[in-house]
Amino acid sequence: MRGPRLPSAPPVLDLITPHLEQAGPRTAVSDPDGGLSYAELRRLTLDVAGSLRALGVRPGEPVVVRSRLSRWAVPAMLGVLYAGAYYVPVDAAFPAGRQASVIKASGARFAVAEPDGTSGPPDWSTLRTVIRVGSGRRPAADVLPQAPGPEAPAYCLYTSGSSGPPKGVLISHTGLGHSTAARIAHYGPVPPVYLLCSSISFDSSVAGLYWTLATGGHLVIPSADPLDTEAVAAASHAHRASHLLTLPSLYEALLDTAEADALRSLRTVIVAGETCPPGLVRRHFAELPDTALFNEYGPTECTVWALAHRCAPADGQRDSVPIGRPIPGAEIGLVPGGTGGEDTGELWVRGPAVALGYVGDTGAETAFTGDGAQRTYRTGDLVRFDEQGDAHFAGRADGQLKLAGMRVELSEIEYLVREHTGAAAAALGVARGRSGPPRLMAFLVRPAAGFQPAELHTALLRHLPRAAVPRSVHTVERLPALPNGKLDRAALDRMAGERLSPAGRSVR
Repeated sequence: MRGPRLPSAPPVLDLITPHLEQAGPRTAVSDPDGGLSYAELRRLTLDVAGSLRALGVRPGEPVVVRSRLSRWAVPAMLGVLYAGAYYVPVDAAFPAGRQASVIKASGARFAVAEPDGTSGPPDWSTLRTVIRVGSGRRPAADVLPQAPGPEAPAYCLYTSGSSGPPKGVLISHTGLGHSTAARIAHYGPVPPVYLLCSSISFDSSVAGLYWTLATGGHLVIPSADPLDTEAVAAASHAHRASHLLTLPSLYEALLDTAEADALRSLRTVIVAGETCPPGLVRRHFAELPDTALFNEYGPTECTVWALAHRCAPADGQRDSVPIGRPIPGAEIGLVPGGTGGEDTGELWVRGPAVALGYVGDTGAETAFTGDGAQRTYRTGDLVRFDEQGDAHFAGRADGQLKLAGMRVELSEIEYLVREHTGAAAAALGVARGRSGPPRLMAFLVRPAAGFQPAELHTALLRHLPRAAVPRSVHTVERLPALPNGKLDRAALDRMAGERLSPAGRSVR
């Protein structure tokens, strides 16, 4: 299945540069501590680029950008691109060990940091020089971006580590330009005020940053903490925000937090990065009936997104919310030979926005094939197609468990648990004792009043094989999350293991 045709997209800097040169005093990016006009953003971007070139940065080499989620991160990243290098974003709010491991893995000689003297991670030893935004060490009044080749890298993002060791995903200028042009084509009206609610170390930040600046909009950073829903609500109200992209779980928390008028200005809300529950669609249209809601899907390896679905109120009554159809310029299909039937299988994505591959990974050919616009990525995600031709996420091809001889899918069970308990959130942990099969444990956040575990057990037996029914149920204040807000599966499994008795039985 192919998405709408998209003409060859220009490099993303060709989209941004006219606004840097012409927008003048209009605000480009702001955070709680201040803002930068387009003229100021241009000056700081050229300063970073000139400093890096004077230091001898080579075309196509990595440069670390270490910053909190702040206005300073933007000229740092753009400056690296103008210098002809590619950037590796490192969120200064992440654990020091995580920062150091990414910096070391990147192989970078140089780093760009915030101007305020924020201390670095414990080990900067792999870096030769650290420059700070606005330092003015090597200003360059007219640094033009070097014309990148079609396969020149633009940035490298390290996966969240939710499963397996982190990998550095290398995205090309072609991929970034195509992804941004596809977003402009798909969504139509440009985002005049976009709320950026994602760490710089995760790809959802890429969507809003380049989409907004490539259309001359105002990028608003509500807080250095992407999970601060109170700050998001306040920023939406203060700036009359028009666009927002966030995790479904964080959007639900935002609806819990925000007062009635704080989100009324939003024209478009996009949820991505997690399964969108039908209940969230129902709630969105009940509270913001005039605001469009989109459900996006896309791994980091596809430059943020690959499919999208505009939600309708009827989606709130379905068993699952579609992830939709391919975006402009993309092609999707199923890996042949699957066991789920002709309408279900492992998804592959093809197009110019597919990543170049993994940094230093000699096994990349197992995930990536082809070149250029024919580069194809095998996602490892299972999808099914409904009668209308829309794709639905159906779990991971490698994320199944075999219990009592039967294969079970965690996402399916979690959906049923949430529906039958009325919980604000629900997830499963897998406890593996010294002997016997793995045991499933359910963790609930704010179940409905009067909830009884025995009733859940009976209800689940009506839908699932006995082996797939959680052995015990536990109420917690919150589910463990990774730094980007996604569910931390490894922490859930540890929690489940801690609740096993010495004999290997679940403890309620």
